[in-house]
Amino acid sequence: MEMRGRPWVVLALVGGLVGAVVPAAVGERQVTVEVMAKRTLMSAVANIAVGAGFVSGGELTAPGGRAKVGDGFSHCGVLSVSASVPPAITAHCTSTFKLQDGELHLSSLRTYKSLDAGFDDTTIAVVGGTGKYANVRGEGKVTRATFADRADVGYRFTFTLLER
Repeated sequence: MEMRGRPWVVLALVGGLVGAVVPAAVGERQVTVEVMAKRTLMSAVANIAVGAGFVSGGELTAPGGRAKVGDGFSHCGVLSVSASVPPAITAHCTSTFKLQDGELHLSSLRTYKSLDAGFDDTTIAVVGGTGKYANVRGEGKVTRATFADRADVGYRFTFTLLER
């Protein structure tokens, strides 16, 4: 099927990412994509302050957590630090998920009860991408996840993408 001169391919990536075409508004296609993320990088310092930045990220896997499907990284700017111990941190983060067929570009506000523990469940905006994701917009739900084989902080990202 052609959309604006480009073939539409259901997002079927290595290792069985969930991809399903669902009817959307006229002229749009809605697709659900789910990935797991294992945080293996966190550059924030212990005494972080408003205005500071940090990088976090790691590998992306299929929903079962076994087959690697890409890498995801975020750059965050600290907006507020509470007086609690440990301090809660609110940050604005932009993220890039590099997948087999292109990149998803994301933006969100995140609340960290502590940097070691990771951020709370949240909603994330899909603001664009490259490759097969060049014309997408949408939203993602992010929930905490655990991995049986690792103690890393982990998340489940479920994106609802619209291609126009």
